[in-house]
Amino acid sequence: MKIGIAGIGGIGSNVARHLAQAGVKELVIVDFDRVDTSNLNRQFYGVSQVGQKKTHCLEKNLKQIFPGMAIEAIDYKIEPGDAEHLFSDCPIVVEGFDKKGLKKMMMEELSGTGKILVSASGIAGNCMESITTRKMGNCHIVGDFVSDQADHVLFPPKVAVVAAIMAGIVLRQIMEKTQ
Repeated sequence: MKIGIAGIGGIGSNVARHLAQAGVKELVIVDFDRVDTSNLNRQFYGVSQVGQKKTHCLEKNLKQIFPGMAIEAIDYKIEPGDAEHLFSDCPIVVEGFDKKGLKKMMMEELSGTGKILVSASGIAGNCMESITTRKMGNCHIVGDFVSDQADHVLFPPKVAVVAAIMAGIVLRQIMEKTQ
């Protein structure tokens, strides 16, 4: 089953890592950005990859974990109207955007498609005790639903925990769909 990941920063790159470790065979990863030194404390990239395209680097890193993984790496800035087309053959899509507007766009564009969307809301700050999961229709959302990175710093362990929970949701959905 092919899994889509929109945005491969702190959330998306770590969800992808967990999926590779679990043996997920196919991914579609979409992002337009480059690895920056400020990313290294919470994203699945290394110092030698600074300045390079995230799609290229993540594909390389995932293949180190699971060489047999088929990865469609799309270097592209997702705009309104793109989600359904980019992830047309992905029954499950992970949203890893920083911006609220893009998160909302993904939810709206995938809401009537029957696809499962796994998203994050409230991953900033260092309070990890308030992380929870909510389900709204076809969307599973993980976070504290309050903390915004405009108001709080990103705390690497919290980002990692949210990404791990999101990967767990994806893996459970895969198991349900394949039984």
